[in-house]
Amino acid sequence: MAEPTPRFGAAMDVRFDASVAAFAEFLTDRGLDHIELRAGYLDVREDGPTPATLRNVADDYGVTYSVHAPHLDVAPGNVNERLRSAVVDATVDALDFAAAIDAVGVVTHGGGARTRYPSHVREHVRSQAVETIRACARHAAAVDVPLCLENQRTKPDVRRFTATPDRLASILEAVDVGPDALRVTLDVGHAKASGIEYGRFVDRFGDRIHLVHLHDNDGETDAHDPLPSFRSVGDDVGAPYNVLEMKSRADIDRSL
Repeated sequence: MAEPTPRFGAAMDVRFDASVAAFAEFLTDRGLDHIELRAGYLDVREDGPTPATLRNVADDYGVTYSVHAPHLDVAPGNVNERLRSAVVDATVDALDFAAAIDAVGVVTHGGGARTRYPSHVREHVRSQAVETIRACARHAAAVDVPLCLENQRTKPDVRRFTATPDRLASILEAVDVGPDALRVTLDVGHAKASGIEYGRFVDRFGDRIHLVHLHDNDGETDAHDPLPSFRSVGDDVGAPYNVLEMKSRADIDRSL
């Protein structure tokens, strides 16, 4: 059976101030056919679209969806058990929502620990993060929507658990949920800002990469600049879903 044609699209940022249907029209007019819905967009809208509305938009415009789980002020490795459980609940809600709109995956972050903390604290935070991701990945298996763990960029004051290929592989091994339910989101901008060639992630994780986040930067800051080479980068990775993460619709046009 032939492999499906990779889809290219863009994330719908909270700054875009448009309906999902209007954004779908904007993208499809430009030859793009995938939308990533972000919790930051959905959570601030009292008039947020229902799953039925989103399925109708997908049918009308021929687009697919992915969902980015909550990540602002979210700590998967929180040492406070009530707060850690809240992260699980929020991600489970995102997975249920994704299942209701026939989304192809849910992106999540792996968190990190402050480097100034003692080693036993950092190890405890990591174990908490593993428990969080494991619980969410098991729910992903139950609703048949893959959870896609994203590589975050390195930061000097935080040891992020998915920032390098080795760390991401270590977390995936510790979570120990199969690749059908727990996959990878490769963020090429995060890799560049970390001084890591994105090809190292491709070599390490291959077909487990389900989604790609596409943006550019100066190699130091996470600027989310336009990336005119996004199609060739996506072709290099070979994932089925590719998402421009831009700060404005004008930047999507600049990438195009």
